[in-house]
Amino acid sequence: MRRYLLLFLVLLTLLFASGCTTTTHHMLAPVVLDPDLSLDEKLSSYSIPKVNITFPKVYYDGLAWRDRVLELIEGAEDYLITSAFLASSAEDLQMLYEALARKAESGVRVYFVVDGIGPFDMTETRFHLIPLKFLRESGVHLLEFNPISSARLVSLFSLLDRDHRKYLIVDGKQLAMGGMNLNYISIGAMDDNLQRDSMYEFYSPELCSLLLDAFVPWWNEQSWEEVRREDFQVDASVALGMKTYEAWYVDQHPGSEKVSALFGTMLAEAQHEVKVLPFLPFMDANMIEAFRTASDRGVDVQMIIPFDKRVTNRKGIEYMVKDLRKMQIDLRIEKESAESQRLLHEKLMIVDDRYVVIGSTNMNFRSFNLAYETSLVIDSEELAREVEKHFDELYKKTVPITEAMAEAWQTFANWPRFAVGFFGG
Repeated sequence: MRRYLLLFLVLLTLLFASGCTTTTHHMLAPVVLDPDLSLDEKLSSYSIPKVNITFPKVYYDGLAWRDRVLELIEGAEDYLITSAFLASSAEDLQMLYEALARKAESGVRVYFVVDGIGPFDMTETRFHLIPLKFLRESGVHLLEFNPISSARLVSLFSLLDRDHRKYLIVDGKQLAMGGMNLNYISIGAMDDNLQRDSMYEFYSPELCSLLLDAFVPWWNEQSWEEVRREDFQVDASVALGMKTYEAWYVDQHPGSEKVSALFGTMLAEAQHEVKVLPFLPFMDANMIEAFRTASDRGVDVQMIIPFDKRVTNRKGIEYMVKDLRKMQIDLRIEKESAESQRLLHEKLMIVDDRYVVIGSTNMNFRSFNLAYETSLVIDSEELAREVEKHFDELYKKTVPITEAMAEAWQTFANWPRFAVGFFGG
């Protein structure tokens, strides 16, 4: 109980201290809305680099992704880097974490970043949570980012900066990113506790290089174990002869404007259709206005809010819905069903049957302002068609959110849950 009280006090203090600066105004910046600039010119103005990637393999099932991660670990020969917001072992994940330990003992350099929020996990994982500190005994370089403790309250506001990224690099050859954590509900549960989510695996020497260029200085800032960029080689030949697609990559730091600029640009560029899975859509006025502006131009925007069986999250989102309706879009919510008991944790945007936006970023104030995030825009009509089928299947199992529903949900009792979700979701 004490640890939950500590987390609540941190969030509450930020709420009342917040003359809080926001980066989301970049979603409506003149350069983002300028019709005379191309997408590439807009993103370049925010130093968002363009890379080439191969066609990704998409994993929607956490158990299938767990098995694939195990294969990738077993195949690593030089180094392996993984970052996960929530990561912990469990009986069903023992094989995966034992494989990591074996690789480290064999001489493969294993770097594992996990966010320090893990002990506060309020999902089913808390009943299966085995901390990962044992990995250090085998030589895994384990970094717990910004752990929450009473001793760190002196740096109160920085405690809200979290590392929400989920990615994997193997030997500078293979790369994966998306929304799946490395914990029980993401990749271990055998029942309706297994979340619905996605991970994308592909080859891209250029993107591997960008990730490593960012990882090395960040690691050296956070850890006593210093590493050198030249010790992480990238295999430039892995994608030779393979068809590649243009993509734009954002490595977001707390307070950066890049995620806001990226999503604002994609909405401004949309000509006819946008489809969104936002996960926790706790949006501020700038974010809502960016969607409304797209809708006013005649863009058909569909957004699916997941059904969340966790009462605090569900009631917080319900409170937010009245404001979300100001976007004037096709706003839907999943029907409560046996399937929706498995939380839809996926983050996805599809624009004009051409652009696919993936990564760890939730469509909310917290991800845009207070977290390390990854976002990748992929220019591929082929991929857009594939993931749009997935979106449309989810859409069939939703209902529109009416004005009456929104009015009934925005109650004083739900406001504290909304406040916690807005800054902590």
